[in-house]
Amino acid sequence: MLTWALVLLLPFIWCQSDHEEIEYSPQDGWYNNPVHIDWGAIDGQLLRRSSPVYADGVYHMAGQSRPNPFEISRIAHSGTPGLGSARGRNAMLVYFGQQVVEEVLDSQRPGCPREFENVPIPKDHPYNPEGKDDLAMPFLRTRYDASTGYSPNNPRQQLNEITPYIDGTLIYGPARAWTDAIREFKGGRLKARDPNASIKDSFPAENTIRLPFANPPAPRQHKLRPVSRFLTIGNPRGNENPMLLTFAILFFRWHNKIAMDLETAHPTWGDEALFEEARKLVIAHHQNIVMYQWLPLWLEINNSSQAMEIPSYFRPTSSQCKGGCGYNGYSSEIHPGITQEFQTAAMRFGHTLVTPGLWLRGPRQGTDCNYKPVKVNIQGQPGEVHALRLCNSYWNSQDTVEPQLDDLIRGMTSTLAEKEDHIMVPDLRDHVFGPLDFSRRDLGAINIQRGRDHGIAGYNAVRLAYGLKAKSTWIEINPQLEEVLSKLQSLYGNTTAPDELDIFTGGLLETTEDGPGELFKAIMLDQFLRIRHGDRFWFENTDSRFRRFSDAEIAEIRRITLRDIILNVTNVLDTEISADVFLHKPTDPCPQPEQLKADTNQVRDGMVVVENCTTLQHYDYFYGSEASFALTFLFLGLCVPGVVGIMLLMVKMRQRRIQEARRVMAPKQRAKSNDPNSFDVVEWMGPTMGERRVKVKFDKERKKIHVTDTRRKPLRMLDLRKLTAKIHFRTSRDRLRNMMSIRLPNEIDLVLRFGDEEEREAFTHQLEAFLQEMGINREVHEFDEKSVFDLAETKEERQKILDTFFRVICVQAFDRTPGQMNLDNLSADDINKVQKIQLTRTEFSEALGLKPTSVFVRNMFLLVDADNSGTVSFQEFLDMFIVMSSGDADDKAMLMFNMYDLRRRGYLTRSEFVKMIKSLLDLSDQSINDDEINSLIDTMFMTAGLSTNQNIDLDAFKRIFASEEHKQTLESASLGIGTIEKPPTSAKAKGGKRNEHRKTFLQSYKMNRNNMKREGTGGGLSRSKTMVRVKTVEKEIPPTRTQQKMNEVIRYIENYKRHIFWVTLYTLVLIGVFSERAYYYSVEREHAGLRRIAGYGVTITRGAASAMMFTYSSLLVTMSRNVITFLRETFLHTYIPFDSAIAFHKLIAAYALFFTVMHCVGHGINLYHISTQASTDLNCVFREYFRATDILASFQYWTFETITGFTGVILTLIIIIMYVFAIPYARRNLFNAFWFTHNFYILLYIFLVLHGSGRLVQSPLFQNFFYGPLVIYVIDKLISVSRKKREISVIQADLLPSDVTGLKFKRPLDFEYKSGQWVRIACLDIGEDEYHPFTLTSAPHEDFLSLHIRAVGPWTINLRSTYDPNNLGDRIPPKVYVDGPFGEGHQDWYKYPVSVLVGGGIGVTPFASILKDIVHRSQTDNQRMACQKVYFLWVTRTQKQFEWLTDIIRDVENADRQELVAVHIFITQFQQKFDLRTTMLYICERHFHKVAGKSLFTGLSATTHFGRPQFQDFLTSLSVEHRSVKQVGVFSCGPPPMTLKVDRACTELNKNIRLPTYSHHFENF
Repeated sequence: MLTWALVLLLPFIWCQSDHEEIEYSPQDGWYNNPVHIDWGAIDGQLLRRSSPVYADGVYHMAGQSRPNPFEISRIAHSGTPGLGSARGRNAMLVYFGQQVVEEVLDSQRPGCPREFENVPIPKDHPYNPEGKDDLAMPFLRTRYDASTGYSPNNPRQQLNEITPYIDGTLIYGPARAWTDAIREFKGGRLKARDPNASIKDSFPAENTIRLPFANPPAPRQHKLRPVSRFLTIGNPRGNENPMLLTFAILFFRWHNKIAMDLETAHPTWGDEALFEEARKLVIAHHQNIVMYQWLPLWLEINNSSQAMEIPSYFRPTSSQCKGGCGYNGYSSEIHPGITQEFQTAAMRFGHTLVTPGLWLRGPRQGTDCNYKPVKVNIQGQPGEVHALRLCNSYWNSQDTVEPQLDDLIRGMTSTLAEKEDHIMVPDLRDHVFGPLDFSRRDLGAINIQRGRDHGIAGYNAVRLAYGLKAKSTWIEINPQLEEVLSKLQSLYGNTTAPDELDIFTGGLLETTEDGPGELFKAIMLDQFLRIRHGDRFWFENTDSRFRRFSDAEIAEIRRITLRDIILNVTNVLDTEISADVFLHKPTDPCPQPEQLKADTNQVRDGMVVVENCTTLQHYDYFYGSEASFALTFLFLGLCVPGVVGIMLLMVKMRQRRIQEARRVMAPKQRAKSNDPNSFDVVEWMGPTMGERRVKVKFDKERKKIHVTDTRRKPLRMLDLRKLTAKIHFRTSRDRLRNMMSIRLPNEIDLVLRFGDEEEREAFTHQLEAFLQEMGINREVHEFDEKSVFDLAETKEERQKILDTFFRVICVQAFDRTPGQMNLDNLSADDINKVQKIQLTRTEFSEALGLKPTSVFVRNMFLLVDADNSGTVSFQEFLDMFIVMSSGDADDKAMLMFNMYDLRRRGYLTRSEFVKMIKSLLDLSDQSINDDEINSLIDTMFMTAGLSTNQNIDLDAFKRIFASEEHKQTLESASLGIGTIEKPPTSAKAKGGKRNEHRKTFLQSYKMNRNNMKREGTGGGLSRSKTMVRVKTVEKEIPPTRTQQKMNEVIRYIENYKRHIFWVTLYTLVLIGVFSERAYYYSVEREHAGLRRIAGYGVTITRGAASAMMFTYSSLLVTMSRNVITFLRETFLHTYIPFDSAIAFHKLIAAYALFFTVMHCVGHGINLYHISTQASTDLNCVFREYFRATDILASFQYWTFETITGFTGVILTLIIIIMYVFAIPYARRNLFNAFWFTHNFYILLYIFLVLHGSGRLVQSPLFQNFFYGPLVIYVIDKLISVSRKKREISVIQADLLPSDVTGLKFKRPLDFEYKSGQWVRIACLDIGEDEYHPFTLTSAPHEDFLSLHIRAVGPWTINLRSTYDPNNLGDRIPPKVYVDGPFGEGHQDWYKYPVSVLVGGGIGVTPFASILKDIVHRSQTDNQRMACQKVYFLWVTRTQKQFEWLTDIIRDVENADRQELVAVHIFITQFQQKFDLRTTMLYICERHFHKVAGKSLFTGLSATTHFGRPQFQDFLTSLSVEHRSVKQVGVFSCGPPPMTLKVDRACTELNKNIRLPTYSHHFENF
């Protein structure tokens, strides 16, 4: 009959749809009221009939003086269970009431940030079995309108997150997007799991798209489960219990049935029309059922079984209004909003009716009602019970509903509700569901606390607000509850009237068997009437402007009941349910077997009726994060030493590669020699020293085997003249059969590798002929190649013995203890080896640091070899060493004389003396012409009082070398051998310090000049220039130490005032950036709640994060070399120290590291706090981050499953790697690794951007700091790229001594630079993208660019090999890419009146360019410079290292007409190797300077010194030489120890106000 009625309605709907544009009810409530468009809209404020009574009048919890809610709940809402409804109300009425509430009201979501007002648990409460004092039930305050809660005039107002209208929200969802997600979009239907199933068997589709249903943990399992297990219904909380889900499926089926009926009647309608028309009808049916079928029974059923009469929609004007009937149809001035009193109390009246479970009833079998047992799958509980238990069904609804939906419906009509009273069943009062950390809660206590949360006034104030009389005594509330009310009165402080009684408890205590008391009844009736009359789309609204149904349609809607819906969409039969499904009367079919009694162990027919509820369980949210938390931070902490360890390992591996590179640097193609006694081979020197290309030559005349490098430089020599023993050959018999070892007594083995066996045989044949000619026997042994290597005595092994040899010598000569020379563990066997050792001439020469072919070495060796054995024994060496270490000047002069008086005639001829002088120069490789030598000899003879060609006897020799002028110097001379140092002597001991060449350099220079003036000699040092003396007033030195320290500070500020200003400014800005964020998260963002969870640590981390953003972005500016080079040429250079860009880069990097560590440590603490919080609570804090509701936000989740956390870990690793490889040790030893890891900056900035893009805490801020520097850096890189990718031809490549490679290449036309600047180059043959920085050695006026690169690492060694002419052959030298030039402080040498250039080793390269520039400027008349004097100091180990610079210095000296440049060269190695020879050279050097005015070693006018310079003495002497100069520029480049000494000297002198200011600029390599 119902179906036919619907079909009759369809033509009317069709006509209306075809001819009129129908407005459907809005799902968000907006514009339902055309006048007040936001009335009834979602997120509207809850209305108040009574005034709020917040403790502070604004938002603090009300009722702070009221009793504990647990105590109130225990007294007022507990009682005897199992009392059925007195008026026949059944479970269908109760649970339909729950879905009605969720149709009009949703204020359950807690506020953001979470506000905890936990309820203390009494010691004797079941929740507190251990009787703890501080145990509390968690309670979260309700979400509220953020625009309220600021003053008593604007107190906090909570929100209703759905519309208050009965508009199908629980059927179609709270928003249009939700509705679309559950629609099928076919035939106007909602999406079914099986579209082909019949209506009576259909179910909604599974939630595979993960609609955001409420998904608390089911207390039965006490774990989170995926939301995808739910069915896609409209009610977000519809899966709470099986009964609620049953109603959702009923209306799902009802909608689809109406949609199918409409589609049958109107086949031309589209999906949208069918859906909206079906929705309109379903909403109307639901409105009718709620208002006219359910509400009357809910509000009142008298003892005559008569339900309350609800006022009609239209009130005739003649009828008398009684109670809440004052509305007449729709009015835009009626506000439908939900009241606070309704939400917090009145609608919770149903809690007293809720049953502890439900009887399930299957289809009737005759007269048998077929009550079905329920399976229980809970450990420790019965396997089967009679009825479904509510407390164990929370959030497990689909497990029961899908197989037993019809049984549930039958059961709800038969199961009586609990009695209408003040008591709540244990399933609510003790066992309602909760969060993981508190799985069971007391709903009574929650209701009471919720009223206080909303600031609800006391019981009597609310009654008065609703026009009811206040109760003057407690007993007036309900005379039948005298005992309960008496206890409550006592609990509330024995007040006379129940003014402070909480509204929920007071209203529920009014309950009678008829239904809710007058307060709750008044509140609920008022609410539903306002909903009905304030809804423009109410189905009964016949206003012509808003009419939606005709009178016939309205009448038909009024006839449809919930029973009709059940019969049409389920398999329940008409005879199986009550006539009124909301009541169960005695005459209705199948009464329940008995009233369910919770927690009484009720048994029926031998089976438990309902099982007990699972107990309260807690949860530690940090559980499962312990290991990951510890391991993550342990891993990150260990990454630092781990990366350091890797770096150190790489250094060792690099050192091995360098050795290997040096081994293979020689040409791979062996050139055939025309000399049959000369062979090009490879010598194997040992497992660590590797191999080298050598030439082996048989010298028949001198009976020696010479081993030289490919450029004929002597390496070692095998002397066969006095050999009587056999020579042993060891040859390899496996692999290529190309190895051979030659062993001589007292010599290390000569291990050679040949190209093939044929080459080895040719060599062996020639060697045997050579030995046979000298009458030397040999013996040949064959081994495998590995044994040849293993049995060979290498230089390394021999050197260990020699080291011990020299230490024993030192013990004997200096009377030292074995412990002082680390000889404590010396065995008898070691001593025996030392005593029997015989030094060869090669080993002897190496001990002296000289060439074995040197005449000096030869003569010294012959002198020491007293027994003429061809080797030096232990005793022979000791005798000579004692003389050298302890003898006086005469002894040492005699030793030197005897070295060259080989015939022991007692004199040296002039020619022999000349040979002696030349032998002393055998390491200099300088071409000293005969005229210069003769001039030197003449001067020396004149000093000794000899004629030109007279022989020199010992006395004359002493007058030259042991005169009073040089006696002290010669006495201090000793034999320095590696590990040996002469012990200090007293002032009275023979041989004091050699003071002559340790004087201040300028004083020495002036002394030599004055000597030449007296002697009337000319030459290079006779550059006389009148010294202008200016009379000055000396400042007084501060008398006290405090004033002196203050003076030091003032001088320091004067020197670095620009640096101090910019560093201070940057630091202040950085502090400001840090403080702004720290303050923001401490105060201004307090409402977000993050600080409440993580404490003030979050303010530190957020401040540190912003400081990191600022510092890391700033680093890009300091990396913009081209921009800096350009700006330093502008007026800005006066104010900004651009030359300190690298130092500033390091400072900013240090700041960045500091804040990074602070950020990481802070986040370790913050993540711990966050990981201990409930995931749902964290949703408020991290609102931009979403995850499935079943995923706990553990530590590993935040760290590894969020983009912010994961990128944070990656960034930490990147920073550790970059910083470890950026330390000076790594840069010095692993430049490639440093450069490679420093290029991680690209990844650093990418991950920094990604790190903030997660919006975990805030919107990304990094771009605010990053974009500006990025633009500058990109422009800078584009400039570099435009240069870098231009291939530049190499004009000339030279292999210079000391492994220096000289490159000269074309200069691009647009390449402008200044002397002292540097470039980055890449060799195309080695790697186009591998750039290395080097200082230009060419000058700006030259039409080419040049570099001098020392082979000290893999790349530079590779470069040397690449440009080796032997490797290039006829090929054109590979081209290079050049990036630069880039500026540095050295280029400003000309801006100071006096400039001091200090170069150490290869660090001289920037000064080579500067010296050339000086030559050019001095030759150009129109070039004017502020610089008046330039001092160039080069500190080098041996004179070999400055050979390539000699020509440059010579050009400077020749062109320096104005005596602008003074050059001083310091040789540091001589003193360490052989002081006697050094002393002799020093004396000759001084004699030669007097004659030629230039160095005996270099041929330059520059003074050559022996030893290390005393920078402080030198810089002090400048103040004497240049009295009027107030500022001296000091520029140093070289190894860090040297530049550090210069810097310390400048710093120390700057403390003295009498001296000029020394401005130090330095670069290290």
